[in-house]
Amino acid sequence: MKIKQVQEYCQEAVKISERNGTHASLTFLIGKKFGVNFRLLRKTRRKLQMLYPIDNNKPEEHPLNQGGRALKMSYALTVQEHYSVPIEQVKHLESLLANFAEAIRKTFSQEEIRNYLESSSGIDTDPREITDMEGLAKFSANDLLLEAEEIVEIEHIKKLLLQNESGQ
Repeated sequence: MKIKQVQEYCQEAVKISERNGTHASLTFLIGKKFGVNFRLLRKTRRKLQMLYPIDNNKPEEHPLNQGGRALKMSYALTVQEHYSVPIEQVKHLESLLANFAEAIRKTFSQEEIRNYLESSSGIDTDPREITDMEGLAKFSANDLLLEAEEIVEIEHIKKLLLQNESGQ
């Protein structure tokens, strides 16, 4: 995705806002377009975290710190061969999301963005999709974990979109 496409999404969001209101336009822009790229970034970062998990309490016990030079060289070559694409993808997505967040902040006010994020039950969920409270009571453990992950995701998105609040 290029910045030109982001600008097109913002223009489409303005049109949606005029027809269906700000919440609908931000559901399209943040929930659907921004959210897809945000989730892709998180997924790619998780893949990279598996590469070198460090226990901050005992870094000296990590196998790489116990191995010799041959192990470290082999590890570096493996990283280069298998993880260079995800590393580049993370860099690209971080840059894209920073530009996307800036475009969203230029298109909508901080108050509109904050209200949307605080009132959303989920990033790509329309509140009209939840029809009864009984349906909410039937959450499985997996549903609860997904809901918790969604809450964390929204908090991270708030940091990206509302980070310049004091300066604007």
